Amino acid sequence: MSEPSPHPADLLRARLNTGAPVPAAGCHDALSARLAEAAGFTAVHLSGALVSATSLGLPDLGFAGASDMLDALRRVVAGTGLPIVADADTGYGDPPQVAETVRRYEREGAAALHLEDQVQPKRCGHTPGVRLVELPVALARLRAALATRRRLVVIARTDALAAAGPDEALRRVEAFAAAGADAIMVEGAVDGATLRRVRDAAGGLPLVVNCSAAGPAADPLDELGRAGARLVLYPVTAALAGAAAMRDAYRAMLRDGRAPAPAMSWTELNDLLGLPELADRFPDPVPSAEPAPPRGNP
Repeated sequence: MSEPSPHPADLLRARLNTGAPVPAAGCHDALSARLAEAAGFTAVHLSGALVSATSLGLPDLGFAGASDMLDALRRVVAGTGLPIVADADTGYGDPPQVAETVRRYEREGAAALHLEDQVQPKRCGHTPGVRLVELPVALARLRAALATRRRLVVIARTDALAAAGPDEALRRVEAFAAAGADAIMVEGAVDGATLRRVRDAAGGLPLVVNCSAAGPAADPLDELGRAGARLVLYPVTAALAGAAAMRDAYRAMLRDGRAPAPAMSWTELNDLLGLPELADRFPDPVPSAEPAPPRGNP
């Protein structure tokens, strides 16, 4: 009997505590997850902003709720066996709701989630008007998540760097680390100098860096790793490239009166989706050589 495969959360936890930083590609459905895995990524990220954009057609202003995220999580799980780091925003409520969010994320296959300290409804951390809950409220959410999870990696995120300044951000990092967070994420901390301060405040816990297209340019992956980063998220980079490609294709159709040559062939797409393997495993039935009996009245 073969040994059972390691749980994705266990795989991610081991990699967070040893070795080079893990880059995680932003995905929102099964196809994007398969593309990321085929490209060589070993972890993927499910962003609330991306779910809001792709599923609801709305900006990241708290429109996507727990049900929207769980639906998207199921689609990403269907496309990959890689560890999935899922955005849980504020946990979608008070500690009882946070606990239920953790149970559902874990049941649906997430390896990790990140939980932030904004008010509910929240907004993109790079837009004006971000408001924080008081630290005791943020800690109550975090403790509810930690008390509920079984194997899930719990990442404590703070948006205080831009909203309240570096001193408050570091104060919250220290408190989250003391409460037992598995890893720390400071939104907007994307350079080595800032990350080293965060690492010291976190007592050496693994750091998560959000290389968001909405924020400042981040240092290269190896520099982030030297400063303590162990998980680096690229939440919307591929989606922006895909959206631009779709926009340009639509414009070309109307401008030229015909479809442009595709950048990916239909055969390539079906190869990615596993069509050849399915055809080999489940071949079309061979038609019978015997003629069908005539149909008549019984």
